[in-house]
Amino acid sequence: MAVAGSGDRINHTTLRLKKIIDLQSMLVSLQFNLPDFMQAVLTQVQALTGSGGAAVELLEGDELIYAAASGSIAPHVGLRLRAMGSLSGLSIRNGEVLVSTDTATDPRVDLDACRKLGAGSLIVVPLRRMGTVTGVLKVIWGDRRAFEEHDIDMLRMTAGLLGAALGQQLEIDRRRQLEEELSNMAGHDPLTGLPNRRLFKDRLEQALARHARSPAGELALMYFDIDHFKNINDSLGHAAGDTLLKGFVLRIRALVRSVDTFARLGGDEFALLIESVPNTAAAEAVAEKILEVTQTHFELEGQIVRVSTSIGVVTVGHNNNITADDLIRNADGAMYEARRAGRNAFRTVRKDASATS
Repeated sequence: MAVAGSGDRINHTTLRLKKIIDLQSMLVSLQFNLPDFMQAVLTQVQALTGSGGAAVELLEGDELIYAAASGSIAPHVGLRLRAMGSLSGLSIRNGEVLVSTDTATDPRVDLDACRKLGAGSLIVVPLRRMGTVTGVLKVIWGDRRAFEEHDIDMLRMTAGLLGAALGQQLEIDRRRQLEEELSNMAGHDPLTGLPNRRLFKDRLEQALARHARSPAGELALMYFDIDHFKNINDSLGHAAGDTLLKGFVLRIRALVRSVDTFARLGGDEFALLIESVPNTAAAEAVAEKILEVTQTHFELEGQIVRVSTSIGVVTVGHNNNITADDLIRNADGAMYEARRAGRNAFRTVRKDASATS
């Protein structure tokens, strides 16, 4: 990679610095995208070094994966190789730039991998993300050759940009994960992981809008609680009450579909939203199953405890403009009817026929 004259050398160095500055601008861009950035860096590296190809290898466990590549290495994106027994793995372990001027005679390289990539000589530069070496920038040439220090310096600067990009992506991923966790916390009950009242209300309104557009089936809403839960909570303690709530939820979760919304509204009150049930009888069959599974005893604080539930069921046919609030009031009212009937029962309201059973 030597340059003929001093003037040419200066021009070439200036060009390299300009390209690196361009890549720095791309790194701080509001439109930063890690795969695009890595590809742009590798394309520039290959052009500036006259190499056959360049790649970003990232460490995953005891393997190195080709996360991005250009030139002759491009067809091998996604390739996984053992880190042990390779120059890249040695560079990661030692945190040093390593050079192989002739891979055919260099015992440090993975010779089979070099042959697959067509690498007669190569340079690997550690990539540091947040101070930790997590991969390498690898540049290969098809022939044997020696390298000058300024070539290696340029690759060090480029590797610094790639490491910064990996760190930036890590921060983006962490921020996104935090946002998702906060969003999940805002819409879910911390004890059971179920949707809370806020998220449930939102899903109910969306379901009613879908139901108004769809001619298939009915929409069913169930409200239910654990009969005499307060007595259990007061006599055995809040820890036992929490255990009961979680066990109660597990049993009902086993009955419902993933597309249904099972929510904890607060205390021992729950709601189940089922879309596209064939008819009211099908919704009542689900209520009967809930009654059945909740009657099996629970073991709390070394005691056998038997519970039951009271369920209010509302089914909505078509051509009905009922609001979410009205639907909730009807379900809640039906649940109290079940309580007044002696508990361990359900009562149904059909909004198309305005009949209660």
